[in-house]
Amino acid sequence: MKKLLLVLTAFGCVALGKAQDCNCMLELDETFDVVPMSAGQAPDYRNDDGYSTAIELPFSFSFYGTEYTSVYINNNGNLSFGSGYSNFVASGFPINMHPMVSAYWADVDTRNPASGLVYHKVLDNALIVRYHQVGYFPQMADQLNDFQIILTDGTSDLVGNGHTISFCYGDMQWSTGTAATVGANAGDGVSALQIGRFNEAAEAWDGPYGNPDDVDFIDFSNITFTTNLLNENQQPINVSNYCDTIFGFAGDTLMFFFYDDGDDDLIFDVDDTSGYFDPNDTIDGMILFNGDLVPFRTLPGERSEGDHTIALIIDPNIPDGLYEVIIHATDQGTPALTSSYTYRIQIGDGSVGVAEKPQPTVIPYLQSGILRFHGLEGLQVEQFTLYNTNGQNILQSNAVIQGIDMNMMPGGVYLFSMRINGQMVNGRFVR
Repeated sequence: MKKLLLVLTAFGCVALGKAQDCNCMLELDETFDVVPMSAGQAPDYRNDDGYSTAIELPFSFSFYGTEYTSVYINNNGNLSFGSGYSNFVASGFPINMHPMVSAYWADVDTRNPASGLVYHKVLDNALIVRYHQVGYFPQMADQLNDFQIILTDGTSDLVGNGHTISFCYGDMQWSTGTAATVGANAGDGVSALQIGRFNEAAEAWDGPYGNPDDVDFIDFSNITFTTNLLNENQQPINVSNYCDTIFGFAGDTLMFFFYDDGDDDLIFDVDDTSGYFDPNDTIDGMILFNGDLVPFRTLPGERSEGDHTIALIIDPNIPDGLYEVIIHATDQGTPALTSSYTYRIQIGDGSVGVAEKPQPTVIPYLQSGILRFHGLEGLQVEQFTLYNTNGQNILQSNAVIQGIDMNMMPGGVYLFSMRINGQMVNGRFVR
């Protein structure tokens, strides 16, 4: 076990490749039922602003000191307790009344036949709710969102780490109103967790209580946490936009960042039996933030003043394969609380059948100092890494399509590697 007290002075994210499909997203099958929503008709229950009758739970769900054995499934991306909830205007948390768990509180509208539906399944220790490719008001289906909520008593392997709530996201394409709210709200106007509010048109995240951020930030990600504590202090929550399986490469830097109400530094323990992942608190160099290259240590902070970021440096000599790393984050509240997160990290290409696909052809070019690429139209760039001629990793991003400002970089030869639709493409260019 490696243990260190981080002393970072900035908050940031090195945007790395995210898994195209989250293992946390359960496949819809005959064991799922369409949620019978008010304002809808069987068998599809297509509706706007509807909600279910009480769904009985065969377990007790602990939520900020209250035990619930039933829940209401609301069409607008959230689950509520005590009654259904039809409000389509999402506000920030905390709010009085309306205790809810919200994976994406926004104006979901499934009346268009091209929209998907809301499904659910009840297990002995878990409730699974899937908003499958749903549209938005007014009866629009040109863009669709795919996300899932799991509630448990803390014993379900579907969530793991003893956590009671899981949000899993597929491709998220739309937002409505001022912003969509993600988090949990006790309904007392005090106890709440806000992971973020999303609606902007640039892939960014400046903390749970900062400016609204783009919905693309939560694409293909998995966020788990627990609300079963009676203490005022709550456990740190990993809000890195990673899925449960991360695709990485030798020499990569993986950044993990946590939200915690306290202003003090977090203490991190890292369980890594392989020895190929080195916790690090001295990350320097340039990274991409909101489309601009900036020094890592000048990034803006979140609401908290403390240091809540940990970097894992992947050994350049790591063999291809699937690895497991557990990150434990402990705050300095009263009492001090620890949360644990398990990540599988796939090194190298673990996909099937990639070699049978034609490799994309991309051509780098500089335009007024902005690095762009011909040939990316209609393709998804899941990871971009920039190297100098010494092989040093100097930039990682998943926003390369918007262009990378190279004006701050010295002249010379640069190498690049990018994952496009699951395939690796390598090349070089001269600045």
